[in-house]
Amino acid sequence: MNCLDYRRALLAEGRESDEMKPHRLQCATCGQSFAEQESFEGELRRGLEVSVPSGLEERLASGPAARRRRFLAAAGVAGLAAGLGTYAWLEREDPLALACIQFVMKDEAKSIMMGAMPRAEAERALAGSLSLARLENIGQVKHIGPCPFNGGTAYHVVLMVPQGKVTLLVMPETRLAVGRHALHESLYASVVALKRGSVGIVGSDRNVVDSVAGALRA
Repeated sequence: MNCLDYRRALLAEGRESDEMKPHRLQCATCGQSFAEQESFEGELRRGLEVSVPSGLEERLASGPAARRRRFLAAAGVAGLAAGLGTYAWLEREDPLALACIQFVMKDEAKSIMMGAMPRAEAERALAGSLSLARLENIGQVKHIGPCPFNGGTAYHVVLMVPQGKVTLLVMPETRLAVGRHALHESLYASVVALKRGSVGIVGSDRNVVDSVAGALRA
């Protein structure tokens, strides 16, 4: 297991498996990632722990207002269910955005191993969609190269921004009328239109992805 595999698995699972531990014990950087993940999970658990005052259950279950409270609670649950249904509809996951996430999880490492394009060739390939100069105004381009994606060819870009790493899939031939998004396995993807084609942005932090998407949106 290498560092990329370890961190991807840690983000996806939210915990460390027995197979991952030997790598972490030999890698200080992944050890730091593990410590940060454990700290986050601990804070999350503490935030969800709410102590129940003694005798509250008995007081709620008895008294003249009990029936009214049960009615209001039932109405609240029904309203919450309706609200969640509406939210789920608004936040439905798009297949193209999901495909971008699947690429990062399954094919990104292989794409990087295939090697990067020469800069001049990359500039020509992206000239009509997303110039390298525009990308470099946002962050540091660590890798760029063509890759098979969604039945065609996309350009895989690894971009380092101040908040961390994001993956871009530039699709010159895929046109969008509206933006698309998906959340899966702790990764978030936003696909936005370019002057020519579109670009999918994938990362572990939704705010960072949305910030990059806003900067690239046509």
